Amino acid sequence: MAGGGVPGGGLNGRARITEARMAKKTTAGAGERELLLLGLLRQQEMHGYQLSEFLDTHLGLFFDLKKATAYNLLGKMEARGWVRSREEQEGNRPTRHVYALTAEGETLFQELLRGSLAEYRPAVFPGNVPLLFLHSLPPEERTRLLRQREKALGGYLKALEDHPDHVGHPLLQHKLEVLRAEKEWLLGLIGDCRNP
Repeated sequence: MAGGGVPGGGLNGRARITEARMAKKTTAGAGERELLLLGLLRQQEMHGYQLSEFLDTHLGLFFDLKKATAYNLLGKMEARGWVRSREEQEGNRPTRHVYALTAEGETLFQELLRGSLAEYRPAVFPGNVPLLFLHSLPPEERTRLLRQREKALGGYLKALEDHPDHVGHPLLQHKLEVLRAEKEWLLGLIGDCRNP
């Protein structure tokens, strides 16, 4: 086996543990939301409102990141040295903070990107809890409510299919495939409710 019999290359056990601790220390307190903000700021400097509008307009169908949360995260990221801000004023408008990625932020972005991309985390579906108690309702009511759910899912799916900014992007393709599979499963469940 390569690396003297140690799985994963030439690092011995102690070196791997040290490397893992260093990576954890660097990325401590950072997750997917930080990766998103760092990645966007990596593309261009933005003020908080501009960043928030971009998230709502272009990524709102993919991520749920509220404006207040984004501002809070930007403040924490600046305190940690991952981003820096400068004040900017246009005309009579109020002063605003323009955020930019720092060298430390770029390093963190690269670490988070590589670590998150290689990691598999099972999807958590918040709407699954009612399915646990589905049989507590009469069959006709279950069918009616599941049809409402299917209609809402169809609307969301259509919005994604019509989304102009991300055609062919892996993020969009992944979301579409998941939603199409969920719709197919939901239609099967509705059929099962009608024919107990």
